[in-house]
Amino acid sequence: MDESIDSYDHTDNLIQGAVEALSESFEEMDSERAEFAGQARRHKFLNGFFNVLIVLLSVAAPIVVTYMTLHDNPSMDLMRNTIILVAITGALAILRSVLRPGEKYGYAVMTAMKLRELESNAKMEMEEILHTTKDVLTYGKLSALNREVQESWTDIIQKHLASGGSGGEG
Repeated sequence: MDESIDSYDHTDNLIQGAVEALSESFEEMDSERAEFAGQARRHKFLNGFFNVLIVLLSVAAPIVVTYMTLHDNPSMDLMRNTIILVAITGALAILRSVLRPGEKYGYAVMTAMKLRELESNAKMEMEEILHTTKDVLTYGKLSALNREVQESWTDIIQKHLASGGSGGEG
């Protein structure tokens, strides 16, 4: 009789350990998801900042150039300021195309969403295993679920990095 109680306690401890391992994975995944959400907010801000500046300067530059050409002898200050304005407009456009904050925003948002979806699906599957599987199989199924979660998580992050989404954060 004591052997069956010890066996039950051992199985219960294994199951509890598997649940704790999954819970730790969920916490780490949630932390990483929050990091990607923060990246998305930063990239969204940068994208908006660049877009507003480029639109304003792209409208202002031709106006100033047109104004300058209306004068027979424009002042040196006007010519210098016009050249600086056009140069800054071009530099900002190039900087935006190099930094690609809009694309990085999209990558970070999608990665955060995929991590949230993975976590949610894994939690539901864990609950299903705990409530429908006999004790003997529960530990094995929970361990397999944890491995699947880790592999999927790694795949999501690798795809994010391969897409050029974050430059190595996360």
